[in-house]
Amino acid sequence: MPASDVIALVLALYDFSNTSQIAVLFTREMGKVRGLAKGAKRADGAFQGGLDVGSVYRLRMLAKNEGLDLLTKSEMSEAFPGLRTDLPALYAAFYVLELADALTVEHDPHPEFWDATISALRLLDHSAPRDIVLFAFEAAAMRLLGFMPRVDDCAGCSGKLPARPAFSPRIGGALCTACAPRDPGARLVSAGSLKMLARLAEGTIPLESLNVDGRIGSDLRAAFDLFWLNLLGRELRSASFLHKS
Repeated sequence: MPASDVIALVLALYDFSNTSQIAVLFTREMGKVRGLAKGAKRADGAFQGGLDVGSVYRLRMLAKNEGLDLLTKSEMSEAFPGLRTDLPALYAAFYVLELADALTVEHDPHPEFWDATISALRLLDHSAPRDIVLFAFEAAAMRLLGFMPRVDDCAGCSGKLPARPAFSPRIGGALCTACAPRDPGARLVSAGSLKMLARLAEGTIPLESLNVDGRIGSDLRAAFDLFWLNLLGRELRSASFLHKS
């Protein structure tokens, strides 16, 4: 099959041999793909010593009918150098990459989610407030990938929500006081945090002017953590570093 040039974000890398790597790539046109970069770690090879997780490349890709696609050439497109000198921002970037990998399947394009992922990395690279960038990215992921929970009224009975509704990803979103006992694992959060989640998911809030107070921020983080745990069946590895930084 003919080779094609693609712009790809490297989500993860795995050693294939002493000199080659398997790259998990996120592209706008093809979605997530895996490619074999033969000789990637050779200093004098086509990949100039290897690919970097979290960087964007223009890659020459030879699609194969079976097995891994073959990567034959790379050119750095975007490296996000600011992340290398800001440890909390770097941890946040790893969280973005891990979540993007966990939420996507191979050869299922989501161009708008690719745009949101790149936008989050650029904002972190330019020292935008870490928590706000992550909240916006996670809310966008919910909306763009079809996971958006119900937060305007009760997901159990469509009734009005109290000042501190329960948040239950298992049942589908926010729960009123009467429905909350249906999920012992639900988490009480403020109604304001759920309103903020809905606004962030719309993608219309200028993040540079957004201010999230401590209580709403804490409730948002708890809601997102519970949601991804319920959806993925596991905690994200990078979350532990994120919460410590």
